[in-house]
Amino acid sequence: GMAFGTATVVTNGGKAIAAKRHIGSTPSQAEPLYIGMGVGATGAARTAAAADTALSSAVESRVAGTSSNVTVTNTNDAYQVIGTITATATRAVDEAGTFDASTSGNMDISATFAVVNLASGDSIQFTFKKQFT
Repeated sequence: GMAFGTATVVTNGGKAIAAKRHIGSTPSQAEPLYIGMGVGATGAARTAAAADTALSSAVESRVAGTSSNVTVTNTNDAYQVIGTITATATRAVDEAGTFDASTSGNMDISATFAVVNLASGDSIQFTFKKQFT
């Protein structure tokens, strides 16, 4: 889980991404390493759901995160992406997600959380972990 009482889910599209990445020595499925953030999710009493395909209201450009395999319970049982997004204006951020493209694309992980207020120029670092259990 993440801080702030986060609701985090691997989306239906994210399950398909994981399955497709298993095919071939060079999978045609792109790695879901792009991180986006949004506003307006919890204000509408929205919680991350498996059916999510996009953020409620994306702000800023997605960033390419740094990915790795990490250990949660068993050796290398999780895919992790870490990335930092800088606000270009005052933002009340309450959602974020990972995607397989820098724009558009498929949502892998959807997360909603208590508002984090950012001033213009403030940055927020996101860490996503997809554990295979």
